[in-house]
Amino acid sequence: KRIYRLYKEMDLQLRNKVPKRRVKAKLRADRTEATHSNHVWAMDFVHDQLATGRKIRVLTVVDTFSRFSPAVDARFSYRGEDVV
Repeated sequence: KRIYRLYKEMDLQLRNKVPKRRVKAKLRADRTEATHSNHVWAMDFVHDQLATGRKIRVLTVVDTFSRFSPAVDARFSYRGEDVV
């Protein structure tokens, strides 16, 4: 309230914050729902930092139906051809 009053006295404008509308994951058209095992796979990178301060990246591959993860690969850096 105080900030609003001060802005008003100095003829300044407050920044209008407009919330971003996020599309719910279930409403997205590009998501394929897995009906059986080995149907849909997902991969993701997880970043972490070692005690020495060096950053590490972990690539995980997951079967979205069974939640089985056959590949968890940790490296300091990845190239595009390493992932594909």
